[in-house]
Amino acid sequence: MFNKQSKIKVTVDKSHLLTLGEKMYRESIEFVRELVSNGYDADATDVHVMIGIDSITVEDNGSGMNEKGLTQFFTIGSEEKRTKSVSPRFGRKRIGQFGIGKFSALSLAEQFIVQSVKGKHKHSVMFDRADWRKSSNWDLPIQKEKASPLDKEGTKVILKKLKKKISLTEAEKYLRQSVPLRAKKFSVFLNNKKISAKTATGKIIPIKIKTMYGIIEGEIVVALNSRDVACPGVECRVKQVFIKRSLFGLDKKYHQGTPRITGSVNADFLPLISARNDFTTDSPEYKLFHSLMRTELEKTLRDIKKQKDVKNIKKITKELQQIMEQVRSALMLNPDFVPQGKAVARLKKEGRTKISATSADFSPAPDTSADSDGGKNAAGDSLKPSSENSGKDKNKPEEKKIDVKPLAMKRIRIKKLGISCGIVSLGEQGPEVAREGNAVYINQDHPVYQKLYKKHDLLHLHLLRLLSQEIVLMKKTRITAQEAFDWQSKLLKDAMGVE
Repeated sequence: MFNKQSKIKVTVDKSHLLTLGEKMYRESIEFVRELVSNGYDADATDVHVMIGIDSITVEDNGSGMNEKGLTQFFTIGSEEKRTKSVSPRFGRKRIGQFGIGKFSALSLAEQFIVQSVKGKHKHSVMFDRADWRKSSNWDLPIQKEKASPLDKEGTKVILKKLKKKISLTEAEKYLRQSVPLRAKKFSVFLNNKKISAKTATGKIIPIKIKTMYGIIEGEIVVALNSRDVACPGVECRVKQVFIKRSLFGLDKKYHQGTPRITGSVNADFLPLISARNDFTTDSPEYKLFHSLMRTELEKTLRDIKKQKDVKNIKKITKELQQIMEQVRSALMLNPDFVPQGKAVARLKKEGRTKISATSADFSPAPDTSADSDGGKNAAGDSLKPSSENSGKDKNKPEEKKIDVKPLAMKRIRIKKLGISCGIVSLGEQGPEVAREGNAVYINQDHPVYQKLYKKHDLLHLHLLRLLSQEIVLMKKTRITAQEAFDWQSKLLKDAMGVE
């Protein structure tokens, strides 16, 4: 008697199925996206979405469905699109879904009707939430009739008795990023307005990488203006459907270039989580994808930085030319402020009190910080360090040697005064300014300059203040903080022509 077998009937409560369908989709509008994607899978060239006050209609001109096709449409977890993953007419890689999204539609509307024309027949199914839940029968009635000459092949889904209002603006925004608008021979219309994939004008970097799992294909776009990019990042897609936007962890490393990054790449081999709004990030497929895309994007961001550096160097160099002229004028009015060197003795000897400023020079500055036409200071001591006499104040701490990396430009030098200024790249975390001997280096990566590049007057005053400060610090004599402040104030006033 203990060997007798029996069977247990496994059932699923309809209310649980409806709840699961709702939870698998973040928003009700996602069901509309699924219907548009179904039209794409069915080789439709046009899909029309009409959003009204109390109804939504999604109609496509695809291949349509017969009774067998409608059965597949309502089958949860159907294998149809997985076994037949390519559409017959256009060879599209079918997007496919789990099939449970139909139930999520009932969180948006009380009922929906499916009408599909294929060949000589038209099939209709009405799904009513209240009737279906209270009935013990899981079957849905199908109505079959002969297609009229006015019935065109394709599928129409009508959602009636809406429980939520759908914003046209939000619907357009969502459909623009979530359906394959870039696919050939495929157009989507919302209330008779064609939705186009949003593009930004700029440099296009094509991406086509073959991997052991499949192809990564698309483009990275560097927009001319960051204002054209609503949300920075590369759109990552699977079967042309938007999953998420990513900067592949480079947004923390590159702050200047990332606001201009947009574009889209598709990789059909990437595994998705059940909600289809993210990738399975610990999978080997995604790890390879992330690594390859990070490498491609990093090359692009380095190029952006390089181009920006060149542009900023030209801008800051132009300012420095004018500033060096002003500083030269101020120093010739105040020879005592000139850093140690033969220039001090020469100016004192000539007894100059007011001399017009002369232009700065772009010729390369000498490697030594001493004046080019002599190796001694006003007291006749050698400026070159030696074991006996280094020419430095013993009470003053030695300057810390800074490993500067000059950029592709020649230093600007004030002729005969032994002072030069150059632009270097020390990184965002580096000092604002660095100095070696009588050479001043401006760190063009520093955040303060990134903010001032577009503010001409502020940039000019900032650099003038900075340069006058460093010149005062070049003096080897010991001075108090008050004296240093007074010297700098005097230099600034004379440089700016202020009485």
